[in-house]
Amino acid sequence: MATTATAIDTGTTDARLVRVVRVALSIGIVALVGFAIVSTFWTTVDGGEFKYAADYWYTAAGVPMALVGIVHAFAVHKLQHGRDGALGAIGTWLYAVACAELAVQCAASVLAGAELRWGPTYVLCSFLTFIALALLAAGSWRTGLLPKWLLGLWPVVWLLGSFFAIGPGPLLLVALYVVFMIVLPRRIAQRSS
Repeated sequence: MATTATAIDTGTTDARLVRVVRVALSIGIVALVGFAIVSTFWTTVDGGEFKYAADYWYTAAGVPMALVGIVHAFAVHKLQHGRDGALGAIGTWLYAVACAELAVQCAASVLAGAELRWGPTYVLCSFLTFIALALLAAGSWRTGLLPKWLLGLWPVVWLLGSFFAIGPGPLLLVALYVVFMIVLPRRIAQRSS
């Protein structure tokens, strides 16, 4: 009886997490499309004080991108119920810390109206998000929650479509988010049946 109740509770929690991921990724898609449009069609200042509205939009898009990434990583980690092991946990937390710093740096730049440079932290944290997602993907490899091809693409597409992106590069991450929104619920449904 307790096992059935635990399975029902786990299924309900998983369904909620999938909904949270879908909402978060939808927000991320909107931010990424805006980021791609601004970085492709409008001039922005590379360093220094912002001169154009595009400077604000371009930089502000980093805040929801980072926060959506954090929600996404934690949800995937949680949906694996600890089976992704230490690699998954370390990757998730490292990713959250690096993304949080990037979100703060982007928000501070928008508030200051200038690109704030905090030494090498932007490049370092952007690279750490790649390493962290690689760790999460490695931990997730054996759980079977996500297809191996998707786990292999996730860190690379994140790097190319987020904080190192230029021009239409963020659209790669949009495509990956759409795939996650399709694959994740199907895999959770398969697991529960």
